[in-house]
Amino acid sequence: MMDRMWDEILERFGQEVTLRSGGKACTVRALVQPCLDRSGAQEVPGPLGRGRRDRFRYMGPAGHPLELDTAVEWKGRKYRVQSTHLMGEGVCPYRWAILCPGDEVRA
Repeated sequence: MMDRMWDEILERFGQEVTLRSGGKACTVRALVQPCLDRSGAQEVPGPLGRGRRDRFRYMGPAGHPLELDTAVEWKGRKYRVQSTHLMGEGVCPYRWAILCPGDEVRA
């Protein structure tokens, strides 16, 4: 029952995301949100001025696992998986990950 509820949440509130890994691609619905620091910005000071440190939280279907080499396309941009975990195992499983910009993503 909880699986069905999660599927309904993704269907209603999720966005289309394309996962590419090993030459294969699939489109799923997932929740993707920016991870903001306490200041609410995604820029940090560095030796050459301010730099972007974009990070996004991904919550998607458990049946489509993400690996560190998975390229994630969302809103026309490519992201790479920085970390990923299977959450809610046995109750309401879903895939949780942190994404960052991936100009160097291999897909």
